[in-house]
Amino acid sequence: MARSMSTSRSTSINDSLSIEYVVDTVRKLWKSVEDNTEEIERARLKRDIAQTVNRLKGRVERSLKSSKHAVQERLFFDRTEEGNGRLPLPVKEHPTKPRFPEAALRIYDKDLADHALSQIPSAIKFKTIGEFRDYLTAKLRFNSQATRRRAAGYLIGRYFPGDTLHRDLVEFAAKMEGKQALSDALFYLTCRMEPIVASVAEEVVFPALPEGGVARGRIQESVRSKFPVSKSVSSMSQAIVRTYERFGIGTPTRTRLNVSLREGSLAAFTYLLHLEFPEPGMYSFERLFNGPMHRWLLWDQQWMVRQLYVLRESGILSKVSEIDRMRQLTTKYTLDDAVSHLVNLTEEAHR
Repeated sequence: MARSMSTSRSTSINDSLSIEYVVDTVRKLWKSVEDNTEEIERARLKRDIAQTVNRLKGRVERSLKSSKHAVQERLFFDRTEEGNGRLPLPVKEHPTKPRFPEAALRIYDKDLADHALSQIPSAIKFKTIGEFRDYLTAKLRFNSQATRRRAAGYLIGRYFPGDTLHRDLVEFAAKMEGKQALSDALFYLTCRMEPIVASVAEEVVFPALPEGGVARGRIQESVRSKFPVSKSVSSMSQAIVRTYERFGIGTPTRTRLNVSLREGSLAAFTYLLHLEFPEPGMYSFERLFNGPMHRWLLWDQQWMVRQLYVLRESGILSKVSEIDRMRQLTTKYTLDDAVSHLVNLTEEAHR
């Protein structure tokens, strides 16, 4: 009896380890979500499924790299070791330092957008963040050295968090100097490191797209709700509107900030796609549509889909698929590698 049960359990495990079984299980799960949930919950559950699969993929890839004796087919879905039924020992994961540390809500009354556009491309001349800080302190157009030093600190904290001279941004900024692609990238990075700008973008400006924009007073109300006792509410609201203007995301008038759906550039899309998804893997379209590229930068969703296919044809993406309402993209490069290929792509396009 015990032997029969053991044999049955082993057969069940082996059956569940076939690729057909796994794919069918994920497909049924996805269909169940689509058929039985409300729209908001549906998007959340789809995102959870995609993220879980991608985490598994990353874990498996790290396991394969760490074990020279491992057989890939056996590791992919955590198959038990043959003969003794024991699970293999877990491989310790060493988390990398996050590119974007969790930013604290803080006063944002100095946008420095013009300075960022003119000075960030110069970072390619330097090997250390200290050298670049000294350069900014000398070059920024302010009268006093103390003000220049303070402004240099703002720029470095905003675009090079962790006092790290990120080579991806350094190379991208140098290549895209003077182009809208750089403005889009710097606006994205500003939202990443300045929570009040991201909050206004997400909660105030994006929902106002159907009306073609939002009143300045509504932006100020949103800022005041986050900083109820601050005396800088007015200057912060003006700095946020100025950020939209200087980076070319919106057009201000005396009373409004006008915005509409936009189309960016392939260069900016490629760079920000890999900032959003810095490790090779499979990602759902929903993460793209519900993320910063649409909600902060206001990029049109159908335009983004077209760029995905362009990148697939260019060899920068491994795969783009739209099958049975499961729409996914598969990246194959890390962030740094993607920037290198992007630079080569733009150079070839201008020959």
